[in-house]
Amino acid sequence: WLKPFRLERHRTPCSRDCFALSVLMASPASSAEPAVVDEQGLARAPNLEGSAEALVVEGIPRANSLIERAGSALKTAGSNLQLQRANTLPTEDGSLRHAATMPMTFDLDAARPCCFGLWKVQQFAGFVLGLGALLILLVARPMKTYPLANGMLGLTAMCACFWIFEVMPVYITALLPMVFIPFMEIASSEYIASAYWNWISMLVVGTYLVDIALEQVHLPKRLALAMLLHVGVVRPAALLACFMGLAWILAMFLNSIAVTLVITPFAVSLMNAAEEQACTAAESARERAAEEGATEEARVAMEAEGRRGVEQVHHFANGLLIGIAYSASAGGLATITGAIPNYFLAAESSIAGRISWLAWFEFAFPISLVSGLLAYLVLHTRYVRFLTFQGISREVVRREHEELISEIGPMSRDEVVVAVVQALQIVLLIVRPFTISAWISSPYGDQLVNDATVAMLPALLLFLIPSQARPGEALLTWPVVHQKFDFGLLLLIGGSIAISYGFTNSGLSVALGDLVAELIPK
Repeated sequence: WLKPFRLERHRTPCSRDCFALSVLMASPASSAEPAVVDEQGLARAPNLEGSAEALVVEGIPRANSLIERAGSALKTAGSNLQLQRANTLPTEDGSLRHAATMPMTFDLDAARPCCFGLWKVQQFAGFVLGLGALLILLVARPMKTYPLANGMLGLTAMCACFWIFEVMPVYITALLPMVFIPFMEIASSEYIASAYWNWISMLVVGTYLVDIALEQVHLPKRLALAMLLHVGVVRPAALLACFMGLAWILAMFLNSIAVTLVITPFAVSLMNAAEEQACTAAESARERAAEEGATEEARVAMEAEGRRGVEQVHHFANGLLIGIAYSASAGGLATITGAIPNYFLAAESSIAGRISWLAWFEFAFPISLVSGLLAYLVLHTRYVRFLTFQGISREVVRREHEELISEIGPMSRDEVVVAVVQALQIVLLIVRPFTISAWISSPYGDQLVNDATVAMLPALLLFLIPSQARPGEALLTWPVVHQKFDFGLLLLIGGSIAISYGFTNSGLSVALGDLVAELIPK
């Protein structure tokens, strides 16, 4: 009667449990010992003779009923395994919620022969169907009376195919209208963005997605280490300039908060290594003094010198962390996307849509540059000028670089592609006012494409380009976005814009202006 179980030996833990449970259900109550599970997780009956005698005593009908129960239990277990795919489903609650929405995306064990291992056959078929539907409707133009309706119908069909076949994460597919509708000259970016939040919020989304990709591939940390390795022995002044310069440049094109969060842990790690270097030097000096038979006063002086070296490392570390914050704030002044307050000002009803990314950069870049230089001079005077701390040796920087290589590997194609996407986003934001917006306009001459659309276009590419480091995934995935994107920032922007609208509609802005005018002497 154990023969059916020997024919069904599944290897997953869940199926082994179901198999053992089936044996226990099939074991007769009068058996001398209950069925047990061996170290491989397979069930066995230790007293088959007693079980056989019990079957003879109880009669053939009882044995048949037991076998039928065991068979039904095995069928149930097999169907559950097929439905649940217990060996591939994620276990965390958050991952399970994503998997319930996008099962094809999260089934990583399935074969993905298309697009360098990024898509299953179904996903590639959905991409071809969606893109084909869009192109056919744009070329055939079945609706002669309303020409723009053809493109809109094609976009709808493409989004439907992408949603059904999960070509991209379903949430990211929802951003396709933000890109395609303005380019199809159906409606302006500002009008389409109002369906989501507003165009400033969509600009934030586009830039933040690229920021998250840069952070995921550790590109800023690799750039900082490469700069330090070329310097050799890193003096405090050069180290401060290196970190402040990198934070200032990145904050102009990314976001000052994101840049600070990415660079600060690396700076702290480097300062910990510098502290260890100072402690090692002090210990070596004490050992050398003991070997040479130095006097007690000399040993006390050496210990005081060692403590002073560690204290100076701490003093410089404070200045370095402040410098990262100051330079990121200064760099964020240069662009609309560099700092959160810039979003609020750009969304003001009196100037919304009139200031482009390039116009803001032309005005604010000199202010940003002067602010960064002044911050460096002040911090150099306060934290570096009177230091006897000689800096960080090349050996310490080399060890940090080796740790980075062991953690994420050598420079990969992913980092290069993400850097290219970031450069593409910057170039599009710069050239948009006198190229794209000049080419794409309404019949009345109104500009249809603004910064929100051109910032979103490179961000969407990150979800379509396969990753080399993580086969079967794109460069950027939705779980990473869900974990690292601060969606509360969008609510914060919406609340500030609502307050601004309230100022205007209630007349409070005019009243405050009149009050200030009365206080100014004539």
